[in-house]
Amino acid sequence: MRTWQRNTLVAVLLLMWAGGITWAFWWFEARYLRNFERQAFFQGVEVTPPFSPGQVQVLHVWQADCPCSAGHEAYVEEMTRRFSDRGVRFARSGQVETHGLGAVLKELPYWPIPEEWSHWPGAPSIAIWAADGTLSYVGPYSDGAHCNSDSSFVEPVIQRLLAGGSVNITRQDTVSCLCESGNE
Repeated sequence: MRTWQRNTLVAVLLLMWAGGITWAFWWFEARYLRNFERQAFFQGVEVTPPFSPGQVQVLHVWQADCPCSAGHEAYVEEMTRRFSDRGVRFARSGQVETHGLGAVLKELPYWPIPEEWSHWPGAPSIAIWAADGTLSYVGPYSDGAHCNSDSSFVEPVIQRLLAGGSVNITRQDTVSCLCESGNE
């Protein structure tokens, strides 16, 4: 093989390799590197809670394949255990199958999103009812991609309801880490 043919072949292979790497980067960026911090409007129309009234109730609207869920999962599991010990009832919604859910979320009863909430803005998010069955909070867990007891919007709501107080945060415009909701 002549030198110019070998050089031409090497150049063509390098161009194909560079084109393949460029395409792979573009594909990865389009598929996985998205900004999940987005504006959302939560409007919780009054619906019957998952359980009979009598205790505070919390509905986790969850999507295991959402990158935002990963930053909330440890806190959600810890918070669910802690408040279950204080008599709060929990359910989950958003995904029927349990694949990809943490141990605590897998154990929770499934409650489908009601028709009145067919335009739920995204997950991970939460709905909370007072002991009398009144909807008290709908929205995100926090305003960021990660949540803990210090950054949580919902922990103060649950604590106030357990103390016998009332809360009414059922309409809010927020910016938080949410994936599009895959409603049933």
